[in-house]
Amino acid sequence: MSIEDDLTVAVDGHLKSTTLPIQAALTTLWQTVRELPIGEYQLRAMHQLLGSGDTRPIERFLAGEGATDWPLDLTGGGRVTVRVSRGDGLTTSQRIAARYTPEQQQGHRRGSGPWAIRDSATKGLVRDDGEILLFPIKDSAQAWIGRQVNLAGYRSSRHLAAK
Repeated sequence: MSIEDDLTVAVDGHLKSTTLPIQAALTTLWQTVRELPIGEYQLRAMHQLLGSGDTRPIERFLAGEGATDWPLDLTGGGRVTVRVSRGDGLTTSQRIAARYTPEQQQGHRRGSGPWAIRDSATKGLVRDDGEILLFPIKDSAQAWIGRQVNLAGYRSSRHLAAK
């Protein structure tokens, strides 16, 4: 696997969320992390991940959900979180949740029609076996979206378990 998209990187309180090509993102992140008051062990680990020039470890971390966080303990007390994610910074589950929107269809009376789900990727209504999926109430449509989000998370965790 190779990351061709940009990465979004951030460090709580030290680097605002920034989207850059992978090498530039890792360089920017490493420059920020190496200035943090962290212990030698954490510094060496972060150097291997961010400062070595090898993108394979990051690619493995991002293979599932597309995002990962590393909490770092500061030597003077406190903690910061280093965040790395693909593209827009959303996890696969968040991207799925944002993709679908419940939409009420026309009924005989205003507000009486069934609910369908708009897919922003295709710009159309979600279909199953060629038929538009219809739900009697909005909560049912939202539950369908929730199942898709959960399924995306399940697939991501299965992918990581297979490594």
